[in-house]
Amino acid sequence: MDDRSMTRWPSSYQWWLFLAVVAVTLLIPALFILVAGKNPITAYASLLSYTLGTRNGFYEVITQCIPLVLVSLGVAVAFRAGVFNIGGDGQLLSGAMLSFVFAPYVAHLPMPLNMLVYLFLGFVGGGLLGMFVGWLKVRFRASEIITTIVLNFIVLQVLSWLIRGPLQEPARLMPWSDYLPDSLILFPIIDGSRIHAGLFVAIAAVIVMAVVIGKTSFGYKLTAVGKNPFAARYAGLKEGRIIVLAMLVSGGLAGLAGSIQVAAIHERLQDDFASGYGEAAIAIALMARLSPAFIPLAALLFGVFYVGAGVLQREVGVPFPIVKIIEGVVILGFLCFEALSNRRKEAH
Repeated sequence: MDDRSMTRWPSSYQWWLFLAVVAVTLLIPALFILVAGKNPITAYASLLSYTLGTRNGFYEVITQCIPLVLVSLGVAVAFRAGVFNIGGDGQLLSGAMLSFVFAPYVAHLPMPLNMLVYLFLGFVGGGLLGMFVGWLKVRFRASEIITTIVLNFIVLQVLSWLIRGPLQEPARLMPWSDYLPDSLILFPIIDGSRIHAGLFVAIAAVIVMAVVIGKTSFGYKLTAVGKNPFAARYAGLKEGRIIVLAMLVSGGLAGLAGSIQVAAIHERLQDDFASGYGEAAIAIALMARLSPAFIPLAALLFGVFYVGAGVLQREVGVPFPIVKIIEGVVILGFLCFEALSNRRKEAH
């Protein structure tokens, strides 16, 4: 992808092309709703009226946005370096598991040091897995697409073993762990909602990554390696080191999201509690054109779909998989957008 296309919206042609992609993205799911025998206008009205028109719905949208923003920021970092990290789910689970395993030792530290160490362990857990993928790519030219898919399944099985084995709750009846220590719980910050302090972490991550990508040499190196690795090597940049570091940050942000989800929402480990965040993050990062500043807006849109999917199923009778259809359409639509934009630039 062209660096300029990822950081700003340059021409009126691209504005119209972008709006066309958004329109098609909304139209295709509407066609599926129509095929299911339902009214698309009624479906979208029900979705928006609950998610944006009610306090509880909007609170849930914000709650869903927190992990989506963090994982999407990680995906944007990896994609900018030319690494197609589709292992967000596995990296999220890795961070959650590592931070949970050390939680009993961290819980006795004074506040807020215990929470900072707990979250840092989440970043490390996801970051190590991401860095391993980057190392495999650099050292053995292993496809990151294949390795991240395989590692997603491996991490999921490790989680399944932990919650049915060494970390299972004391009664040994249910496939989940014991509860996280109370001192590491992120309680709601707004009464009557599940919005928690992880929101501040997500906001801080957006600001930090926007500065890192837009204002630092590391951000420049990321884009240079992703845009033209041959030119980057000729300029003396260490491509392999940048790829590994990019995957460390990418996986770390996903792992951070995992530790936050456990501390704020689930309060323990359980089966596949993060399914789908990695896929949605790809669509969000592409919709935001890999720009940290636009990721919260794209995440908000997907938060509406995630929360509203249940409403569509209950009130309109639209099947829940419509969210997966929307994710796929967004990914294909914005890949086509980039291809058409780049073709026009080459023609001129």
